[in-house]
Order: sequence, then structure tokens, then C-alpha cells
Amino acid sequence: MSVHLQPPHEIERFRHFLAEPGHRQFIASTCHPSQPTGFCPCDGPLLASLWFYFKAWLLLTALKLAWKGPKLKLLRWCGAQVGRNVFISTDVWIDPTFPQLLTIEDDVMVGVGVKIALHEFGPKQFRAGRVAIRKGAVIGGFALIGHGVEIGEGAVIAGGAVVGRDVPAGKLAIGNPARILALAGAAGCLPASTFFPARAGKDAGAPGDAGVPNDA
Repeated sequence: MSVHLQPPHEIERFRHFLAEPGHRQFIASTCHPSQPTGFCPCDGPLLASLWFYFKAWLLLTALKLAWKGPKLKLLRWCGAQVGRNVFISTDVWIDPTFPQLLTIEDDVMVGVGVKIALHEFGPKQFRAGRVAIRKGAVIGGFALIGHGVEIGEGAVIAGGAVVGRDVPAGKLAIGNPARILALAGAAGCLPASTFFPARAGKDAGAPGDAGVPNDA
């Protein structure tokens, strides 16, 4: 098998990015991901690759379960920054390749089936980005958070939303791709549609859905 590892300076630049939280995103040209690129921990020596796969399996298995304690401890052990009073529901998928790029602040709620990406490969490009979920934010069920995104303090991501850009504090993101709206009813309990996608045949952006008032 031919090997197409990146030049050493690109790998070193990526290592600096992982170690220094000052930069939000990393972008580099690369070969097709069917070949070793050098960016993935799985491209390292055999023992290092096996250790990476074991940690990834352990984390993804824990995230599927209902027990909150083990998944929070594993996220911290893998390098993620996780605050207090964080709730992560079942069947959540958090990118196990670079968990050190994830920050979850205090009082965050992550709904069932949420997916959080921290990197992506294209045919000729590699991207990685830090994801920050700020204090008190709510991520509705089955939402997808892209790499490099910041969810502001107290923001709400509606169920099934696909978020590829920042969501300001106290705002609502809804739809695919996500639209940013004013957050209604912030003082009371949020409706169930905020945490679960709309029923089949119902417009996810319809009035009254996911906290959007009927007169919006």
C-alpha cells in the first residue's frame, strides 16, 4: 500500500493547534482519506493505533448508555473540558478522534441522539475545529453540531437541527441548515419539540414548534 503522509511541518502545525486553544479551526490540504494522512491517530505506530481504537470504543460505548457518571468521566479522561451539572442523554455520538477539542460548560443539557463533530476529511482537505457549548445551553435530540462551532450561553438547539455556524447566546437554532431565531419562553419550561425532532410530515419550522411563538 502506498503511503501519503503529510509533510512533517503540517503535522507539527496540527500538533500545535491541538495543544494551543487560541485557534478555533485548522485547515490543511491532504490526500484522499482512503490513504494514511498522518492527521488521524490511527496512522501512528501499531501500539498507538490500538490504544486510540480502544479509547474510541470505550468512549462511544459509554455515550450510548444511560449512566451519566461514566460518560462524563471518560470525556474528561480523553481530554474534553466538561463542567458541572452537565447532562448527556443516551445514544449520543461525540467525535472520538480529537475529544480534546470539545468544551462543555456548566449546566449544559445534551439530548438523545445528538452528534458532535470535531473534524472532517474531504477528498483533498482536512479540517478540525474546537466546539464550545457554553453555560446553560440546551442541545435538542438528534441535532448535529459541526466542527468549529460555538453554542452561546443559554442558547437552544432545536431537535434535529444541523448547526454549522455559531449560535449567539440566548438564541434558538432550528432547521437544516439551522436558522437563528429569538428564543421564546426563556423563563419557563421548553416544549418537548425542542428536545425531539418534529413528527414526520410536520414542518420543523412551523409556527409554535420548538419554542417559536405562534405570532412569530
